[in-house]
Amino acid sequence: MGFEVIVSKELKLVYTKYFGFVECQEMEQALFATLEHSEYVPGMSELTDLSLVEGAELSLETIDNHTSQVAAHYEMQAKFTAHYVFAPTDLGFELVQAHRKLSQQSIDNLTLNIFRSEAETLKAMGRSETSIAELLTTLSR
Repeated sequence: MGFEVIVSKELKLVYTKYFGFVECQEMEQALFATLEHSEYVPGMSELTDLSLVEGAELSLETIDNHTSQVAAHYEMQAKFTAHYVFAPTDLGFELVQAHRKLSQQSIDNLTLNIFRSEAETLKAMGRSETSIAELLTTLSR
């Protein structure tokens, strides 16, 4: 499994893409890569792309542990964060649903929105791009 994190201070956006087989360790590494990124500022919008996830080695316990770490992160930053997840497959959608259920119970300053289509995701973010690839070209400028 792998992941990619892109942070744009200009767009106030953190983009994280997971691919392959998801394990909890990579989710933790992606969170730390975000926090340590030189352009990261608490309260940035977050976009997670699960379109290339092929499998997962996650249990309810590992999702719960990861949610606890995420909760501590958002609690410390004390800023409201909107998190958008593009999860077009059943696998990705189900993983995020479990995480969202736990997040809603423990994280007050986070909204977690899950979408099956790129267009819906970007529209909810208030973006004018029609695809995530187009958004990424904006990020890399």
